[in-house]
Amino acid sequence: MYIKKLEVTNFRNYDKFKLEDLKNLNIIIGENGVGKTSIIESIYVCSLARSFKSNDDGVILKSGKDFAKIKIELQNQEKIKKLEYIFTEQGKKTKINNTLKKKISDFISQYKVILFSPDELRIIKEAPNTRRNYLNISLSQINKSYIKLLNNYNILIKNKNDYLKKMYINSNMDTTYLDILDEKISSLGYQICKSRSEYIFKLNKYIKKIFKKFKKEDEVCIKYISQFSDKSIEEILSMLKKNRSNECSLGLTKTGIHRDDIVFMHNGMSAKEFSSQGIQKLILLSLKMAELEVLVNDYYEEPILLLDDLFSELDSINQNSILNNLNKNIQVFITTTDVNNIKPSMVKKSKVIELK
Repeated sequence: MYIKKLEVTNFRNYDKFKLEDLKNLNIIIGENGVGKTSIIESIYVCSLARSFKSNDDGVILKSGKDFAKIKIELQNQEKIKKLEYIFTEQGKKTKINNTLKKKISDFISQYKVILFSPDELRIIKEAPNTRRNYLNISLSQINKSYIKLLNNYNILIKNKNDYLKKMYINSNMDTTYLDILDEKISSLGYQICKSRSEYIFKLNKYIKKIFKKFKKEDEVCIKYISQFSDKSIEEILSMLKKNRSNECSLGLTKTGIHRDDIVFMHNGMSAKEFSSQGIQKLILLSLKMAELEVLVNDYYEEPILLLDDLFSELDSINQNSILNNLNKNIQVFITTTDVNNIKPSMVKKSKVIELK
């Protein structure tokens, strides 16, 4: 599956922008600030109904306009699928083949995206909730039931927190409601933990080999940290009950997959704490290429690869290593300030989009 046509209206700084006759490799060239990343962002938004630049959906709306629209035409063999994403201050609307979708979950991931961007370094550098968010987005593209599980789990945690706060004020309240919530939390938490663990296992199969293309002598792996790891539903329920008195005294749920984390290990040590920013960038790029391998080899999907400002992040040796190993069946969008960063033979086969 690949994008045949892209059209944006009132998106970021664009009044209108249209790209047609797109190829497997598409190179977007222009000076900094001309809107290269906005094109990458529009492709991402039309897949996941959210921006990778901000948690505020309104940032995509051009100043002074009352709507933003992205239209994408996908081609899969002989079939054409038309997608439309519309954002207004009142909310989001989505269409597939001109049919309005009632739920965003029915629209997202009509095509899969993998993004490499300098901003993505926050996955390694920032707090655990950033890494959990990364996991959730990745898994939501693979398994739609995961989104439902996660949403239901989050509702349970909110309800439990509300009740714990009331218990914190009034210690004589009945705990029967907590028993019901903990049973459901243990079941959903077990399923979510299992999905995350399996995904990390798959990523590790590939990331170790990929990183060695950059640093032959070095070892990289991803460590999944969860209170629920390797535990049955019954063991999880027992843990929740054991920790209840502590949670009641705090008025907060401290046990569950909402506190999960992943650690990127470089030569046996935390990359966040001990690796240079250059190594962290290579780990991040290896992670993205591992995501690609998981989707292609384990789930038989052909995602769209978005490489934003790739060449400013890598030296020429590592640039060539990435370009030479790109899957020829995967559609790729690269932004760069200079086409000379890319081998002439690849440029000749690509669609070059020059922005001014």
